[in-house]
Amino acid sequence: MNSPLHILTSVIVTALFCGCNSVAEYGGKLSSPKEAHVDLSDQTLTKFVDGSSQLLFRYLAGNPRWEIREERGLRYAVRLERVDGEFETTLNGFYSTSNGGAVRQTRVLISFGKAYGFGRERGNITRTEPGQKDVSLIVEGDHAGTPGNSSYTIIAGGNVFLEIYDQEPALTRTFTQTAFNEVSAELRDVIAHRESIEKTGILPVPEHYPKPLPRKKYFEVKDGMQPGIYLIAAAVNPTEPGYAYIKAFNTKTGERLSEERMTPRSIRYLGWSDDGKTFFPYGSEVTVYEGDWSSTYEARFELWHRSDKGAEKKLDETTRLINGWQR
Repeated sequence: MNSPLHILTSVIVTALFCGCNSVAEYGGKLSSPKEAHVDLSDQTLTKFVDGSSQLLFRYLAGNPRWEIREERGLRYAVRLERVDGEFETTLNGFYSTSNGGAVRQTRVLISFGKAYGFGRERGNITRTEPGQKDVSLIVEGDHAGTPGNSSYTIIAGGNVFLEIYDQEPALTRTFTQTAFNEVSAELRDVIAHRESIEKTGILPVPEHYPKPLPRKKYFEVKDGMQPGIYLIAAAVNPTEPGYAYIKAFNTKTGERLSEERMTPRSIRYLGWSDDGKTFFPYGSEVTVYEGDWSSTYEARFELWHRSDKGAEKKLDETTRLINGWQR
């Protein structure tokens, strides 16, 4: 649970998003090496405008490989990657692997309306468009908290943006190229099966799903990477668009736990079907800040759904012993 790789991931993500340190401390040397060229000639991303972007939104919301979140009024989808063999959520969408001591960290987002971005922009982001066969990417060299060579590429389509973070020892951007190719192929299938998605919320191409959709509802709260951090997994069957989120309470005192942080961080937009017979996945990572690692207490976790029309209802609840997180 507290592996060196998890600790390193936490350090890197803190370095990427902390606004309290100087650029000089975290900034690496920027370059555009000949090895870091990618082929972005596929133009599928440009086809998602107007109603087509809503079609894509609905599909991604119902696929357990993706999570649609909202932050600063911006909706964006995070592509989940495997953690110990299972596709799991992470706090900021970054995933790390280690091979022989070499660390690779990646993230793939699809954002709607405008780009989500990557912390402070200081010339380290490549902004481009699909349809170009030879694109030179900006690479940032090794620096504090970020080993190896890293790049952040924002590919602007019509109303959607594909964003790829790629950090590895080599200068070649193998992950960036592979992710672009994979997402482009997935989006081509979304367009080809528009009618099915509009009717059921499901793309009838099983290889784009990490596993079959759930056949019944469930609600689980599992231990995360440290005490006080919890992974939420559930399946629900809404009949209209909207999002789910988590509330947690101290069962002894009735106190609502970490409301200001937990609610916004646990918001996930869900798939839906008109007949309510299809179960769609929900997943998030939440942190409880009340308490510490030295003692436990019982908490009740509740899963709520808010429709786009504003109607709210509790879908499920469960209780378990928890710790509070401590720095």
